[in-house]
Amino acid sequence: MKAPSDFPVSLAFPPQGHFTQPYLALPCLKSWLAKNGYADVHVQDLSIEAYDHFLTADYLKYAADKVQKCSTLMCKDNDQAMPYHDMRAWRSAVESELTNKSLIGDIERCKQVVRSKAFYNPDEYIPATRVIYQGLRLVSAAHFPSEITPHNFTMRHANDRSKEVMAGTLDEDENPFIRFYREHVLPGLIERQPKVLGLSIIYGSQLIPALTLGRMVKRVLPDCHITAGGGFLAYIGEKLMSAAGIEDCLDSMIFHEGEAPLLALCEALREGKADLGEVGSLLWLDRRNGAVKAVRNGPAHPIHLNTAPQPDFTDLPLDRYFSPKVVLPYDINRGCYYGECAFCTLPTVIGPGYRTRPASTIANHVASLRDKHQTTHFSFITDCMPPGMIHDLPKALINSQAGITWWCDARVEPKAYDREGAARLYESGCRKLLFGFETATPRLLKMMKKGQSLKSMGKVVQSCADAGISVTLYAMVGFPSETKEEALATLKYIEDSVPQVREVSLQTFHIDGVAQTYREPEKFGIKIRDDGEADLQLYYDYESEVGMTQAQAAEMFETMMTSFRKNLPIFSGDSVLYFMQKSHYFLHLSQGTSPDEFAQMCKARNQPRPELGPNEDVKVRGDLQSIPLKHSYLGVLRTLNHPLSRAARPDFLTGRFVGDAEDLAGQELPPVEPCDKVLLYDPRGHEFVEISADAGKLLQAIQAAGSLNALLKHRNAPRATGESLRRFARDLYRLGVLVAASGDPLQRYELPQQPPSKPEEHVRPPS
Repeated sequence: MKAPSDFPVSLAFPPQGHFTQPYLALPCLKSWLAKNGYADVHVQDLSIEAYDHFLTADYLKYAADKVQKCSTLMCKDNDQAMPYHDMRAWRSAVESELTNKSLIGDIERCKQVVRSKAFYNPDEYIPATRVIYQGLRLVSAAHFPSEITPHNFTMRHANDRSKEVMAGTLDEDENPFIRFYREHVLPGLIERQPKVLGLSIIYGSQLIPALTLGRMVKRVLPDCHITAGGGFLAYIGEKLMSAAGIEDCLDSMIFHEGEAPLLALCEALREGKADLGEVGSLLWLDRRNGAVKAVRNGPAHPIHLNTAPQPDFTDLPLDRYFSPKVVLPYDINRGCYYGECAFCTLPTVIGPGYRTRPASTIANHVASLRDKHQTTHFSFITDCMPPGMIHDLPKALINSQAGITWWCDARVEPKAYDREGAARLYESGCRKLLFGFETATPRLLKMMKKGQSLKSMGKVVQSCADAGISVTLYAMVGFPSETKEEALATLKYIEDSVPQVREVSLQTFHIDGVAQTYREPEKFGIKIRDDGEADLQLYYDYESEVGMTQAQAAEMFETMMTSFRKNLPIFSGDSVLYFMQKSHYFLHLSQGTSPDEFAQMCKARNQPRPELGPNEDVKVRGDLQSIPLKHSYLGVLRTLNHPLSRAARPDFLTGRFVGDAEDLAGQELPPVEPCDKVLLYDPRGHEFVEISADAGKLLQAIQAAGSLNALLKHRNAPRATGESLRRFARDLYRLGVLVAASGDPLQRYELPQQPPSKPEEHVRPPS
């Protein structure tokens, strides 16, 4: 029998997870195995490795070449109305042609911006982040119709149908991770020869990439035992292990927290046992007797959290995350001390019982991690911090002079978050708290079993804001029986809470298969609609006896987000990128920027450009790139951002592609009618601007003449025409298309037949 030190174990976090900070599960598992004698344990964050690989000049060049050869994207931009089903391909083709050279040339610099002190300069950060998003759209176009974003990965193969999941693991053309694994992951695993490979599947977006890796490893390392765990599998794991073909990808699955089961699994395999029936919380494939049978073991006892060592991040490439400073996650407790919310299933995902570490242990671990990894920034992983911990942890951090900044999720506890408590939290380094607000309707709060009131919510928000802590509210729209009026009341409450509230994390309500809303639908006046073909179904559609339909809730979501973009500075314009990138806003707060100062910065960035003076001369920016279009790019974006379209590719919450929703969008959404447009691209600010065809001709004329004044002077334009052109030029100047002239010499030119007459047509699409 091998000694634990001679038993190599590899643990991998598959794509796709967010790229701004490491995930906690595998560092915790490594430290637990090491504590129990397993010295040869290696952790890989394949998600950040994949992002870093895709967002390189070489890969973007490969993607651009692949797009040019992709017949699916070769849809003609003709004079016919464009149906919905052609829009994604058309957008991908247009963007790829217009941006690929700029992205290839600028991607490495932009990654360096978000990893350096330049991150704190919004004039550098915003364009760099746009490049990262646009680069991922180019990668997606190369594997169309698959889409990879900072928040999700979807394929045409839906992840709630096992047949499609298995097909996705074999799709060489549309699954970008097959080539990545083959060239950049498998060689290292083959050299290492692990006895166990553990895969952490937290999100639905990881399912196909994880099983793709499992399949590929089993082909080249047939003796390696491949196990998987993580929150997503706590929901669908048992269904998955009964799916046809799963034996080609996995050998077992661990439910709930993994320390004790993974250690027991390694012990059994090290001892050469074929019967894994004694490993708690394990579902395994018994391959004996020439057949494959799924066996579910009884639960394992959870570990005593205070005996767990601090997580071990040493294997992770902490300098490759897309942030200037790494923000380390640390679990101060597990489970939820409240555990009553009707919609919440986190206790099911995490496992039995609520446990916490003593504040002194947390302070000691944080200090050790701070010194070891040279970072003072932490995200405390907790479903909600109990009242006692709200007092004890800040006190321990202050007494130990930890010198850190941190943020976490929180529950409304008015006695704990009073003025004194909030001030103590700030002194300990707390800079941001996210509260489960959900709704401003007392009736719905009671149905949800939230155990809180609007009065207590207001007190907590005010105390934290007064202390300098940035407040984020979790909110939902579409809870069963919610009316439009009640949703608007929630919106009004949030609007009235600005500026004490800085961010809102809004979601449309989803029913999952283990929530009380699913188990007891009659209590909520709903009827669940099961999809018989979705054998891995987690999220369910439903019909409500009263209140909004799911479609109406999706429309209300857009209404609320429109208000947030208007009233919350961090949601305005491209400032929303700070909200969308996990920890990025927090890092500004950690540098000493107050929430008020950050809000002012966002407001200043989104002020319109100064007006062009009555006789001020302008010229066309010399570096603009352009492409003539037969359809409105902005019109296509509006359609793709419609709630019906967005429902086909939900965000990170569900991580899936919904074919039925895509079909419905195709039936309901009107085509985009043909119209001549010009799409401009700024390769420095990496922004798109759409203008009319007439405006394009005017730009050509100004460019040929050298400047607007030179054009008007040389042409001796009539006063009415000159005023019209100058008015139009002011509009283009505000968009950044025209800049102050430098007196270039007059050149030959041709004026457009008619001066543009609709400046409102010329807009900057959202990034």
